[in-house]
Amino acid sequence: MNKTRPILLLTLLYLLILTCTASGQDEETLIIDPNRLRETVDEEIFIRQGFTQDFSEDQGYVNELPNPVTIHQYYIYGGEGTDLLMTMNPSEMLIRTTNKRLKFEQYRAETLHATYSVQRKENIPSGSGGRCWIRYSNVVVAGEGKESGLIFYPGDMAYHFSPADGELVYEAIADLSDLNPDRRTDFEFIRLDGTTYIYINGKFRFSYTDGITDRVSFEGGAELFEAGNRVRCNFDDFSIRTK
Repeated sequence: MNKTRPILLLTLLYLLILTCTASGQDEETLIIDPNRLRETVDEEIFIRQGFTQDFSEDQGYVNELPNPVTIHQYYIYGGEGTDLLMTMNPSEMLIRTTNKRLKFEQYRAETLHATYSVQRKENIPSGSGGRCWIRYSNVVVAGEGKESGLIFYPGDMAYHFSPADGELVYEAIADLSDLNPDRRTDFEFIRLDGTTYIYINGKFRFSYTDGITDRVSFEGGAELFEAGNRVRCNFDDFSIRTK
């Protein structure tokens, strides 16, 4: 009896090691290769083309007044969608805008493959007029001011935002300062099981698990800095694919 007990214990330990090794191998096979994901995702997962917008149609100009001294102008011209903010005197506050032609709230999903391009065309005063942004969020479900999502500023940072104490709180998650905002930046987003893989200009940049369980949608726009006079942002080639 005493002789068989050590043998039994050794056997159980050996089986446990085999089980842990197999489990570790399974976990390794579940690791996603972002480069392979991008190459195969449309054939294997997102086989349905949801919507494309190349801004090829001509549209008239729309002018709005966010405040008495600031003009918000948006239009489609030359195959791009534009969002522009301008003021004669330096702005007394930071102003962020979007418009109905640059947000795609009707095309939303939990898992998706989306593209969206942006370029800053004017920035007055030079270097401190304003910046351009693209974001995705669950704003349609949660409501404005209560949404969560990610926002991207070429030439600056990417942030995760979520509501807290009645306002949106921003947390920096990636450095995008190496991007030239005055050159076209092509974003690509693959979102699977709450994790988004972000590609910029055709290369994988980073991934982030955002914690959002709702369907998300995309939008873009301009942001005029405090003391800025003018910023113009052009957008192109929005597309979204779903399962």
